Amino acid sequence: MQLPSACCYRSAVAVFVGWALAAFGSGAVLHAQSTASVSAVELLELEQQAFRAAAAAAQDVAVQIESFGGLERVGDELVSDGPTTGTIVGADGWIVSTLYSFRQQPASILVTLPDGRRLPARIVSRDHSRELALLKIDGVAGLPVARPSRLLERPDDLVGRWAVALGKAYDPRVASQSVGIVSATGRAYGRALQTDAKVSPINYGGPLIDLWGDVLGVLAPISPGPMVEGGDQLYDSGIGFAIPWTDILARLETLQSGTDIYPGKLGVVTTDPNEMAGPVVVEGAMPGAAAGRLGLEPGDVIVVAGGMPVRRLADLQQALGPRDAGQELPLTIWRRGQRIDLQATLTKEIPIYRRRLVGFWLRETDDGQLEISAVESGSPAEGAGLKTGDRIVGCNGVRPISAERLRRMIAVAELDQALRLAVLGPDGSQRDVSVRPIERPEALPASSGPVLDGDAGEPRVVDINLGDFPNKAYAVVPVKRVDQPLGVLIVFPEPGELEAAKTLDYWSACVRSNGWIVAVINSGNRSGWSLEEVELGMRTLGRLQKLYPIDPQRVVLGGLGIGGRVALLAAMSAPERVTGVLTIQTNLGEFAPRQMNMPMKSLDFLLVGDAAQMQASAETLRKGGYLVTIVEGSGGDTNSWQAAPIDQLQLWLAGLARY
Repeated sequence: MQLPSACCYRSAVAVFVGWALAAFGSGAVLHAQSTASVSAVELLELEQQAFRAAAAAAQDVAVQIESFGGLERVGDELVSDGPTTGTIVGADGWIVSTLYSFRQQPASILVTLPDGRRLPARIVSRDHSRELALLKIDGVAGLPVARPSRLLERPDDLVGRWAVALGKAYDPRVASQSVGIVSATGRAYGRALQTDAKVSPINYGGPLIDLWGDVLGVLAPISPGPMVEGGDQLYDSGIGFAIPWTDILARLETLQSGTDIYPGKLGVVTTDPNEMAGPVVVEGAMPGAAAGRLGLEPGDVIVVAGGMPVRRLADLQQALGPRDAGQELPLTIWRRGQRIDLQATLTKEIPIYRRRLVGFWLRETDDGQLEISAVESGSPAEGAGLKTGDRIVGCNGVRPISAERLRRMIAVAELDQALRLAVLGPDGSQRDVSVRPIERPEALPASSGPVLDGDAGEPRVVDINLGDFPNKAYAVVPVKRVDQPLGVLIVFPEPGELEAAKTLDYWSACVRSNGWIVAVINSGNRSGWSLEEVELGMRTLGRLQKLYPIDPQRVVLGGLGIGGRVALLAAMSAPERVTGVLTIQTNLGEFAPRQMNMPMKSLDFLLVGDAAQMQASAETLRKGGYLVTIVEGSGGDTNSWQAAPIDQLQLWLAGLARY
């Protein structure tokens, strides 16, 4: 290691030695020689002594924890998942660790105290917002307790301060040490300190201490936010996180009572989901969420949250981050030139979202208005008196209104509140119509919706270039150019090749009359699909969007046989660009969605095949809020269109565009 020159240290020597003397007293190893004569080598030695003294002062508040009884056994013996670290928060056996080693309830937990005793412990509660677990050892007293760092009282002075990360995974008596600084505060949306000290599974749950040996926080694999993967994936990148000790103490009584803590959720839906977007304009609220009970209206602008100015969505997330379910979040909104103060009570969960339905199809006229092109029989729209030819010119006071804005307002509508539509009749008469949305039913729509405007001619087959992929792809498209947006069905068949002539024959009527493009991506290898080929769905969509006007509400990924699984993976990777998933004779196995259903990111599923075999997969999807329709297939060749009834496919495809 190259030593810095002595002159670089001279100006800082007095400060460092004075700080260390204040921390460790005159009996410490620091000698009282003149600071002006301390060399660079001597200063480095003083630093090392200071770090060692700080670790020695705090290492007895760290303990080694072993958990047994996960999924692994050797014969009849339970096997430990590996030691981890905890920090003593109560003299009578209260210990804070992380959820890293306790994702599932272990059969037994053993804690090794600094004096060598190895005692059983139990999990009392969990803080799911901060990735912490509170453990209890019964029948002990007089344990050393971590002291909160005095630096936590001056958060503005924390950044740049020395910090030492301690862990007991290797040795229950002597803590491992990693030295760095506090590099940021308020990370992970206000929940954590950031340090460049080495943080990894060997010291998760251990204390991050200052040079006095007092605790700044507990090291935890907390996620910094949606733009970066979880904290347990960052430990070799120079970024580590610690939950401030004062925040843990503030919640200790709740955790000791056996009450789990969860992140507080607001449930607001904004016009732009990009966290760097601003201002934060409300489009609506997740139905049943705290934001919905506040009476937030489309167009409201959130300007203050929790006393913090809100200029972009990330500011709102920062205000929400440190708050738990059940806590209050003061909000200030700007509505039609007036500032309004509100108080939201955050919730643990947001009810599972189900897609809304009014029951009409719209087309955009030449002058940009929204004209009803068809009304579904038996729908709320029909019951409210809406008819083909009516034009929707406003909703809930928003005039004029775009198709996207109207769809978003319907998507977040409360089921017990009617939408107020401003309607212009074919004869020029104006009227207000109240219509109450319903949850979209699983049954196929009663009609196939509007037919394509104009003569599209007989369909034809065109090849699709997929760049550096060897896969052969083609699409059945209208032979004549059409101005109105088209739907897109992108299909992954069984490995091998699905002939274009058969696809053209099966889908010609739907392409010609209902305005669809049907694209087929054949596998690059006749023996199977690869994960890399999942991205071809979005690549194909991008190619088609450059050539044709595409209706964003009619983008479907589908698959025949094993290709249905590829379609599912592709759709789940881009839910904001896909509206439906179609599988034909596909065994879904234990497939489960990676995220819950959400407004404007909702997927409808059509599963064609043996209804009895698909029920378990359908129920898994329904629990996530997704709409699942099952159609009995005709069996036979899994790589043949004849395995699916075309009339029912057309009804389902048409229903995707309903408002």
